[in-house]
Amino acid sequence: MMENKNLLLGICGSPRKQGTDYAVNYALKYASEKFGFDTEFWTVKNKKIKFCTHCNYCIREKKGCINDDDLQALYPILENAKFLLIGTPVFQGTLSGQLKTVLDRCRAIVAKNPSVFKNKIGGALA
Repeated sequence: MMENKNLLLGICGSPRKQGTDYAVNYALKYASEKFGFDTEFWTVKNKKIKFCTHCNYCIREKKGCINDDDLQALYPILENAKFLLIGTPVFQGTLSGQLKTVLDRCRAIVAKNPSVFKNKIGGALA
């Protein structure tokens, strides 16, 4: 998949509405209006996301993750985006468990393409 040099992907790591999702969407709207970015929003809210069990399928097969869940839809967008904005609420002094699971599961796309995140530009908000 070819990288979109103008795509800013906003990922919301909150399982709740009207907090982090508002902040991420606000930032995406601002980036689109002010700087002309193409934007896409993805949230963990109401998604079925399985934990990484470190089964090593992704390492052995280089075909992505064996888990068939809602995270499969995020992988191609992550691969295509040039810019990433990751938003999370702060739970117990750290990122949300849902977002941690998303980040853990990125192992599958890195196993397929070790340079998938090379030269991407990212930011975070909490």
